[in-house]
Amino acid sequence: MLKVSIITIGDEVRIGQVVNTNAAWIAKEITQLGAFISNHITIGDDFDLMLSTLKSEINKNDIIITTGGLGPTHDDITKPVLLKYFNDEIIFDQNSFQNIKKLFNSRGRPITDRNKLQAYIPSKSIPLLNQLGTAPGLMYKLPDDKLLFVLPGVPAEMKSITSNSILSIIEAKIKQQNHNVILYKTLHVAGIFESSLADLVGDVDEFLELSTLAFLPSYGGIRLRIGTEAENFDIAQKEIDRITEILYKKVGQFIIGEDELDLATLLSEKLKKRKYTVAVAESCTGGGLGFEFTKIPGSSSYFLGGVISYSNSVKNEFLNIPNKILEQYCAVSKETAELMAMNCRLKFNSDYSLSITGIAGPDGGSEDKPVGTVWIGISDKEQTTAKLFHFGNDRDLIRERSIQTALLMLFDLIK
Repeated sequence: MLKVSIITIGDEVRIGQVVNTNAAWIAKEITQLGAFISNHITIGDDFDLMLSTLKSEINKNDIIITTGGLGPTHDDITKPVLLKYFNDEIIFDQNSFQNIKKLFNSRGRPITDRNKLQAYIPSKSIPLLNQLGTAPGLMYKLPDDKLLFVLPGVPAEMKSITSNSILSIIEAKIKQQNHNVILYKTLHVAGIFESSLADLVGDVDEFLELSTLAFLPSYGGIRLRIGTEAENFDIAQKEIDRITEILYKKVGQFIIGEDELDLATLLSEKLKKRKYTVAVAESCTGGGLGFEFTKIPGSSSYFLGGVISYSNSVKNEFLNIPNKILEQYCAVSKETAELMAMNCRLKFNSDYSLSITGIAGPDGGSEDKPVGTVWIGISDKEQTTAKLFHFGNDRDLIRERSIQTALLMLFDLIK
């Protein structure tokens, strides 16, 4: 089993000022290859602690990946730590400097002496091309066939270097070993509560044997993660396939996709495949639904646009909701949600449209319509309907639940 340790470096991550998305992304990508993530470690910009952590993790793991501390300022001390650990010296790397020059030329900026410092690397390291930034990644080949990868902390740069230079190395190493392999597969389930899903799955001990099954609920549905450890890839894959087949027999009607694709991505694939278009009209979610569509590359082929009708005047002027409807039924109502959805579809000439209008709080609620009351409308050329939901009293959760529920309603409607 290939053991991998992920070390995140930086006071900003340690104190919670920056969320550690790097470690999560790296762990997901490497786990999908079949490696075992032994731990995530977050440490501050502390020279001695970095040195001792590096020594400890190299002793215990096959691969160590660090992120952070490669910048050009005084608090970026990863390279000095590496020089100390490997008893090394700094050298000027011409290839790294040429990459920096190319990057700055493309941005029309002059290179300063501080920028040029990024081209100095430890002599015992192998530079990894950073196509998006000035700090190259570094690779060390260690005794006992171990590897150390040192990456910048900027997420886009880290992902670029990892995707282009590191994942293929790790994958080849895993396949070469082909021993004690760990594999995972995820099934995305929607339209059923977690407890009801568990009842349908039944006693997992009857079919899991030595494998595992985790229920991972979210506002976009439930992920069923199958995990297995086997002697080699072939045996592991057969076990994953066996359990997958059993789950499809038990809850197949609720499975909407596989692997790590989220609901918005699964919906986008459905829209593109059927060449349908969609538009949105939002109130309490303030553009969040439109963001879910447009965060996906290629969304312009199916997402036409949206109206953020936060105020009644915008609902009236841009979505043609009569004032008498807004006065009689108010903005958060079945009638308003249906008109928002239907008129949005007509305005954009889309195949489908979604609308969201609700009370996200903390103010604005009443006894009849408390905070968390949300109407979600959906319209196609045959019908327009709206459903009432109550999503609790936390503003952020109300907005997120509204968005994911709207996506699921459209996913279920599209044949």
